[in-house]
Amino acid sequence: MTSPSTLVVSSEQGNWEGLPWWNANTLQLQSPHNYLNDTEKSQLAFWLNNLSREIRRYNGDSKAIDRIVGLLNGFINSLGLTSTANFQFSENPAYFEVEINRGALTALNLPVKVESRESNVRIVPSLSKQNVPPLLIIDPNIATAWNEPPQNICVYEGKNLAAFRTEDIETWNKSRKVICLESKDLFLPDLKFIDQEGILPGALLPEGTQSLVFKNRNITPLIPLNPILLNYFTPEDLTKKVKLQLVNNGAGGSQVRLTLTLPLYGVKGGKAPQNFFLVKDYPLLEENIIYEVPVLEIWPNFKAEGWQEYYGFYYDAEYGEETFQISFPTAKNTHTFKEGQGAYQVVRLEEFPALIECKDIYTNTIGLILLPSPEEIRLTGEWVVGIDFGTSFTNVYVNKNDRLIERLSLENLHCKVTDVSIDTRFPVLFEFFIPESFIPIDKPFPMSTVLTNRGATKSKDDQINPIFDGRLYVPNLQRFAPQETWIKTNLKWSTNNPTDNQLFLKHLALHIAAIAAKNGVSTIQWSLSFPSAFSPKEQQNYAINWQRLTKELASKTGIIHNSPAKDDPTYFRTESLAVAQYFAEQEGYDLVSTTCIDMGGGTSDISIWQDDQLLHQCSVLLAGSHLFSQFIEMNPNFLKKLDPNINDTKDWTKLKGPAFNAKLDVWMRLEAGNWLETKRDRFEEDKDFQGLIRLMAIGISGLYFYVGQILSVLHKEDKYSQNQITPVYIGGNASRLLHWLAEGGEFDRNSEINSLLSHMMSIASGFPDTEELTRLSQNPKDEAACGLVLKDRKLQGLGKKEKDPVIAGEDCKISGENFGWQERLEFKGKSISKYEIPELTQLKLFLNAFHASLDELGIDGIKPLDGYELKEYPDDPDPDYNEKLWRATERELRNSLNAIKGNIEDIREEPPFIIGLKALLRVLGKEWAGK
Repeated sequence: MTSPSTLVVSSEQGNWEGLPWWNANTLQLQSPHNYLNDTEKSQLAFWLNNLSREIRRYNGDSKAIDRIVGLLNGFINSLGLTSTANFQFSENPAYFEVEINRGALTALNLPVKVESRESNVRIVPSLSKQNVPPLLIIDPNIATAWNEPPQNICVYEGKNLAAFRTEDIETWNKSRKVICLESKDLFLPDLKFIDQEGILPGALLPEGTQSLVFKNRNITPLIPLNPILLNYFTPEDLTKKVKLQLVNNGAGGSQVRLTLTLPLYGVKGGKAPQNFFLVKDYPLLEENIIYEVPVLEIWPNFKAEGWQEYYGFYYDAEYGEETFQISFPTAKNTHTFKEGQGAYQVVRLEEFPALIECKDIYTNTIGLILLPSPEEIRLTGEWVVGIDFGTSFTNVYVNKNDRLIERLSLENLHCKVTDVSIDTRFPVLFEFFIPESFIPIDKPFPMSTVLTNRGATKSKDDQINPIFDGRLYVPNLQRFAPQETWIKTNLKWSTNNPTDNQLFLKHLALHIAAIAAKNGVSTIQWSLSFPSAFSPKEQQNYAINWQRLTKELASKTGIIHNSPAKDDPTYFRTESLAVAQYFAEQEGYDLVSTTCIDMGGGTSDISIWQDDQLLHQCSVLLAGSHLFSQFIEMNPNFLKKLDPNINDTKDWTKLKGPAFNAKLDVWMRLEAGNWLETKRDRFEEDKDFQGLIRLMAIGISGLYFYVGQILSVLHKEDKYSQNQITPVYIGGNASRLLHWLAEGGEFDRNSEINSLLSHMMSIASGFPDTEELTRLSQNPKDEAACGLVLKDRKLQGLGKKEKDPVIAGEDCKISGENFGWQERLEFKGKSISKYEIPELTQLKLFLNAFHASLDELGIDGIKPLDGYELKEYPDDPDPDYNEKLWRATERELRNSLNAIKGNIEDIREEPPFIIGLKALLRVLGKEWAGK
């Protein structure tokens, strides 16, 4: 038969598999009554009644029609309906692919239109999990549990529980419109457990966990559930739906009974979910014990609108198969690596994870760790954040909503998932992740300007990511090894690898943004300082770097980030201006006629002020590394003499330049204050210590001599109207070196070094010595960062077009162009071929004045150079020691000048007097160190 009527004639060879009332054993169709619910019976009755009416419309054999109608009515009556409802027919004329349109057969063409019905076995998700595909749970026991016939339980697409066939699961799942699982698939096969109590402090544990015991030891289970449930329930909701109970297995052993309460749509029309309870018993077996836990951390532990930057960390603590591996299912980036016997994993996520999947060595899921949802923070506040990016240390201050100004406090934003010994956890977080606390804990800022890229991904420069590729490194003195290849120092000035600089700033900005978000901040105005020694190109690059990294942060943190441009006078300032702002506003000093010095690790930033107006600023490469660190590097064994607790002096001798300075900076930060207070006096008569103090005094006095030269030139240029030297306000990390020069280890207004420094300014400037005081900052290294967030005192800087070249301080010749010691270095060329300082006239004048002043002022704490003699008459030949000293200094100077060549934009401007002074200090340092 080839007509459309074929479709409605039973075929002897028809495939009836899947039809619920087909009996495959007898190969017969059975009565469908027990497979239809009341709605389906009403639909069938409606369709059959319509068929009866349609048949009578055609002129057929009346007896045959009566017979057919009678059979139909009898079948309708057998359905046991008390009433029939009206339904609609399908509007598709080719529902069966080929339209049935011949005579009375036309009545068979349209089936009853199926009314869309909610699945009774659909999981009702948590309120915050609504946009998920329906999850259908198949279990024949649902009908019994709800006291309903299975044909009344709608599953999907018109199929009820009685009509359901196992193969339907695969068909429906392929459609991707729903997810269909048998109830047994919600459980993992085994219960793995840790034989320790309280080992998962950062996890949610279900009711009954505290009662679980194995061999008289409390245990902690990994939750043996399918992780798909966390797509539908919050961790808190799922935890409440799980109950654990220790029961006897009947054979003298113990097992854990897990009861899972599932809220399903049910048969009550959606008025309230209907619970379905699943139970599975797990035997407690020796082979399922996990003996050790890894280090597991998540940062940051909060939620805020728009915040999409989370990181997870895993370290197996070298336990291997004795612990478990993990997976973060929602991770966007995963970096797995090994070092030594340890396995590590760092992940980036866009939302705080709901769970961690625990895996065996074959990557099979063996259990879940459910994580509590952190607090949701509303972002409303505004911060101005001042960043003083220093050579040795970096400092951060905040102005909170124009109400509170303070150094940034570092909060613990970690979610500590596992409880691992502090000896394992702390070092690995320092080395491979984000430290939970910074050193020292009571005052983490200023922090060392050090980066670690240990365990980095080795990504291309344009794909680098903080945490993955480089992190802030907070050194511990005993553990700090700057010689290692993964430790990066000199980040502020190095041009070899700008990527390290960017990674440090990226992580710093991310960390600050996280603390800001935790405190409800919606807008951050970044305020940045830079040394005036930065060339215009370096200033531009620094501003652009911050604009790029904050733009990236804005897209991930939900916070508005405003980063200044190079020409922003309010939020992009030289360190000199920021420091002056601090002294004027925070410590209440006047700027009537004043010199401010910010002495850092690599530069000293000098600014000269008159009546709140900046007259001159410059940044000279003479600071902590030149005034202290280089001398200790020449003679590292002297540090052992100062501090017997330093046992690794052999390692110190292997360090050079920035690496050595970084190590010494950590000792200075953590130990020097206590040493000065308790031990300095013991070394007063120590010859080596006296030599070190003399070197430092010559260096700092030389800096003050140069300040005097500046005052003289500014007075000559009619910019500085006072005929006197100025008081000096000094801050910065290296300003603490004044304590080393002071009796008792504490510098104040009565320290004898005050009179020497004032005298140096007087001699260099030609102004009377009015014995001006040097005032040391109350908070060394806080000045620039704090000044960046202050704004009440209106100081006048230099105009944008006002040139302010450095003052030479010593006669010099640059590419054939001569400059006198009182001239500005306004070099017109684009490159330097040769740099010469023919005579060290001013430097010799300084050193003579230094020695004469020691005697004249009666200074006992600083000893003169052994063998150095003052000439009775200027034209007298130099004594032997003096001649040797200046010959060695001139040789050292030529070596330095030979390196000053090339494009003018790549050369940092430096006063010739300071270049000569540094050469002198290197010669004297080698002499002191016996080299």
